[in-house]
Amino acid sequence: MKKYEKYIERDDLTDATHLNISVYYDKGGMNYFTGGTSQRGYYMSVKPVRKSENMVSYTAFSGFSRFLFETGRFTAKQFERAVEMSKGFEEELIAAVVVMDKAA
Repeated sequence: MKKYEKYIERDDLTDATHLNISVYYDKGGMNYFTGGTSQRGYYMSVKPVRKSENMVSYTAFSGFSRFLFETGRFTAKQFERAVEMSKGFEEELIAAVVVMDKAA
């Protein structure tokens, strides 16, 4: 499965050195952790990570994700649409992660 991913170096985070921004397709269905269901479609997530030469580490349940749009299956054309759409929400999610990081 294709996944768009990039790292942005930030110096205003407490324990993290970078923000990981990714766009991905999720088949949806039952979420056994929350007891709910998730929609099938494309998502974007931003999470703080500590990145070194050979390793990326992150804290569980940190960061935010946003549902972009629903679709029945993965296609390359829809994936490219999701990547373009995510650019419009990037700053909003980055700001939310930075605020959450400072509050922790």
